[in-house]
Amino acid sequence: MKSEKMSKKARIISFNPNGSYYFQKGVVAYQKGDLYKAYKYVDRAIAFEPNEVEYLCQQASILAELEDYKSSNRILNRIVTELDLGLTECHFFMANNYAYLGEFQDALREVNLYLQEEPHGIFVQDAKELLHLINEESVGYDIDKEPQYISNHKKGRQQLENGQYKKAINLFRKVIKEEPEFWAAYNNLAIAYFSLRLMDKAYATLHHVLERDSGNIHALCNLVTFYHQSNEIELRDTILPRLNKLFPYFPDHRSKLGSTYLFIGDFEKACRWLTSAEKAGVNGDQVFYFWMAYAAYKVGRLTVAKRAWNQVHYFDETPFHPFQYEKVQDMLLDENAYDNFMVHSLIQHELYNPDQAEQLFAIFYLHYLSAQDELNDTAKNHEDPAIRAIASEMVMDLAHKSQNVDHRLNIMWHVQLCLSEGKAVVRHPELYDYWYVVYQMLDKQDEIDVEGWAGALIYLWKKEKNQHTSQAEIAKLCHTSVYRIRKHIQELGQILKRNGLL
Repeated sequence: MKSEKMSKKARIISFNPNGSYYFQKGVVAYQKGDLYKAYKYVDRAIAFEPNEVEYLCQQASILAELEDYKSSNRILNRIVTELDLGLTECHFFMANNYAYLGEFQDALREVNLYLQEEPHGIFVQDAKELLHLINEESVGYDIDKEPQYISNHKKGRQQLENGQYKKAINLFRKVIKEEPEFWAAYNNLAIAYFSLRLMDKAYATLHHVLERDSGNIHALCNLVTFYHQSNEIELRDTILPRLNKLFPYFPDHRSKLGSTYLFIGDFEKACRWLTSAEKAGVNGDQVFYFWMAYAAYKVGRLTVAKRAWNQVHYFDETPFHPFQYEKVQDMLLDENAYDNFMVHSLIQHELYNPDQAEQLFAIFYLHYLSAQDELNDTAKNHEDPAIRAIASEMVMDLAHKSQNVDHRLNIMWHVQLCLSEGKAVVRHPELYDYWYVVYQMLDKQDEIDVEGWAGALIYLWKKEKNQHTSQAEIAKLCHTSVYRIRKHIQELGQILKRNGLL
């Protein structure tokens, strides 16, 4: 009995946590976004090893995220003056903290010190951008002294955001010619190339950046996004481990990382980095807040999602219509779209959009969702009698109260069946304007060639969009004959021209 007790006692392993143990727990908490817990763990690690630079740097980073910039700078200053004079990045991080505090003279001193000591350091480009920002915020900044490459880069960004890709390319090339290591211009140039489907040039531009700045977050994120959109999943997955190890300091870098995870469908990481970017003071636009709302909704953080969605304002400050954003399209076509508050909010807004195509799309979309209550409200209260009439027909169709549904609606439903498997045609709402011309041409009581009219509509729309097609291909798509399509093309084409649609 005694030997058995001794044997059991011998198997008990003593555990004495040390600084490394608490530091690792702090890093895990930091990665999960639990900053307060991370601070406590790292603080305990520092208690074991007060002069361990790695622990102190991590704590300074956590304090900066908690917006305690003064405490962060006290730690950074101690590192660079007492513990490791060669850790010059501390000057750069202190400059950022001073900038957040509005202490621009101190920020200017630290950023210049970093640039002097590390003219080829990994944060040089970011330091230059910070220097430019400090000059803008400081009293006496003279816009006329702005370097030409900065001005051209701003203009290039504007052209890129407005979809003027060729003009953007010319401007970014000018920037690179004047400032060969201005990596932001290369990254934006790659986006412009990719948008024009100049894939080889886009990839070559990003690889050029990464050869010279291997940790460039924008280049890594763009490469992951491009591979994902091109369905090069194996190549994408070779880059992802590098992204997963990143812990960006700058708000815009966190935003970029979050948006990249959003595009590839990792909503947990997307939500964490986008909310972190907001907390760190990112200058978020409406698209940023949509990303944040979408990611938060996907992981069940509805309070965050609703707060962010309220700042989107239906993309009214962006150059593109909401339906042109890929993630908006994904959201509308998701199998659980009916339960998504953002979907209902957006569609209600579209119902009263001055553009008729958007209103028509909205009621067809509500029918696709089987949203009978919203259709019924539209049928009773919409200001346009035509919209009310169409919505009323759809209400009766969903309620199975009418065996004699307006067959003109069947034409658009057939178009939806042919082009989007019966779903509303989210990516091309202008098709509903084409259909409305047919709707007005025909009488409700007419005997209607649904497939033939649908085929004629699709054919003329594709021709207007310069999409190569033939009447035979459309006939096969719409389960009809070339003769039946051709019969309607001339009549519909003339009226579409008179309506400015051709």
